[in-house]
Amino acid sequence: MNLSYLKYAVEVEKTGSITKAAQNFYMNQPHLSKIIRELERDLGCPIFDRTSRGMVPTKRGEEFLRYAKAILVQEEQIESLCVKNSERTLEISLSVPRATYISYAFTDYLKDMRSFPSVSLGYKETNSRDTIRGVSSKSFDLGIIRCQALYESYYMKMLQDENLDWKELWEFSCNVLMSAGHPLADREHLTYLDFADCMEVVQGDIQNPSFTFETQDASATGGNSRKTISIYDRGSQFEILRQIPGTYMWTSPVPYSCLEATGLIQKPCSYPGNVHKDLLIYRSGYRFSRDENEFLHCLARMISRLSVQ
Repeated sequence: MNLSYLKYAVEVEKTGSITKAAQNFYMNQPHLSKIIRELERDLGCPIFDRTSRGMVPTKRGEEFLRYAKAILVQEEQIESLCVKNSERTLEISLSVPRATYISYAFTDYLKDMRSFPSVSLGYKETNSRDTIRGVSSKSFDLGIIRCQALYESYYMKMLQDENLDWKELWEFSCNVLMSAGHPLADREHLTYLDFADCMEVVQGDIQNPSFTFETQDASATGGNSRKTISIYDRGSQFEILRQIPGTYMWTSPVPYSCLEATGLIQKPCSYPGNVHKDLLIYRSGYRFSRDENEFLHCLARMISRLSVQ
């Protein structure tokens, strides 16, 4: 049965006239009369009585028209759904460490993205344990965790227990971030011992770890500093580094554009075990969307630039 025929029958009921219904559909009256007769023949009973008051539904016709209207409503809903799905929605949910290079790569991706009629983005900066829990519980689709290479096997076990897969993004050594006026800014061949009397800025949401090596999340030197300022917000961290003499912070390599904007400098600094890895994590069997792959390409480009800085 042609769905258009249902529309014609409903319109005839609405107008009470084949002539008016035909006019509303920009067709001639004889053609619509033929369609209604074919519909009645297929149905096996008359849909309308032809009276002096116009086209009046028969008892069986009323029942038929109720079903016809329900079918047409469902057709509209299906069409609406198809239209909605044809409008691409940008959807990305990430849980990551507080790494400037990641936030800059994410910003670069957003600058290059096309115009989307609908956007749903989630970007959370937190510690590795929370990221693992968030991805495992489906609060986030993708995560990036940071671990000291020395303890990578412990993180691998945690990921396996949560049924998560991973890919290594890159391996790097942490730098020291400080103001250009820091007393050690001009010193070469720095070690962590040079900062023993300096004030270290550390992340503000580090939880008590389930195994001791995770204190490396709080301070790249495992808490060697005797003076610390615990701060959550990156902007506040940078401001303290600029304004408070002698403060410093351990960080993954920072893009030059950020250093220029903040007036800070980064310097290599040695300490035992200064090899770290950032790992992309996701649920086993998860399929990356086109938008997620485009973001990961931006991230790879950023890592490539930082690797040759």
